[in-house]
Amino acid sequence: MNFPMLKSLKKSGRCHVFGDAIPLDEGVMAFSFAIGRITDPAVLIPHLFESIDPSFASRVKPGDFVIAGQDFCCGKPHFQGFIAMAALNMGVLCSSMPRTSLRGAISNGLPVLTGWSQQQLPIADGDVIEVDMETGMISNTTQNTSAGVDPMPLILQDIIRHGGVGGQLKVWLDRHPQLQLLQGAAPVLQQDIPIKWMKG
Repeated sequence: MNFPMLKSLKKSGRCHVFGDAIPLDEGVMAFSFAIGRITDPAVLIPHLFESIDPSFASRVKPGDFVIAGQDFCCGKPHFQGFIAMAALNMGVLCSSMPRTSLRGAISNGLPVLTGWSQQQLPIADGDVIEVDMETGMISNTTQNTSAGVDPMPLILQDIIRHGGVGGQLKVWLDRHPQLQLLQGAAPVLQQDIPIKWMKG
C-alpha cells in the first residue's frame, strides 16, 4: 500500500458544509459497509454522505473540505467514511469531534482541525478555504476573511504527514528491518501456523 508523505500541512480546497451531530453510521457512510467490512475506497467513495446528501458523491472533488458543527462523526467508530475521505485527499474542519472518531480519522490519514465555529468565521457551501494545520490559521479566500483556532497537536501532525498510522509504521519498520516479518511469513500467518515472527 502506498502512503504518500506530506511536506506541508497547509491545505486549500472547496467546502461542503454540514450541521451538528452528523453520525458516522447512516450519516457519513451507510452502516452496511461497516458490517460488510468494506475498505476499498473505490467502492466507498460513491456512498459518502449518501443518506443526507444524495448528490454529494457527484459534486465532491479531490482536495475538498467537509465543514461541520458540533459532535461531527458521532456514534460507533466505524471508519469506512474516513477511508473514503482520505482517499479523496479531503480535509475536515469542525467545531468538535468525539475522541474515538478523531483517532480513527487521523489513523486513516484524514487531516482534521477542530475548534472552528460559524460565528467566528462564516463558511458557506462552495467557498474556498486554506487551512494550516500546523498553526491553526483558517482563511476563507472566497469571503476574504480569516481566523485562528488551536493547531493540530504535534503528535497528530506526525501521523498525518506519514499518511496515517500505516505509513508511520512502514517508516519505522524501514528503519528497523530486523523487526520485520521474515520473507514468506504473511501466507503462513493466514493459516494460523506458529512461525518465527522476527529476524535474528
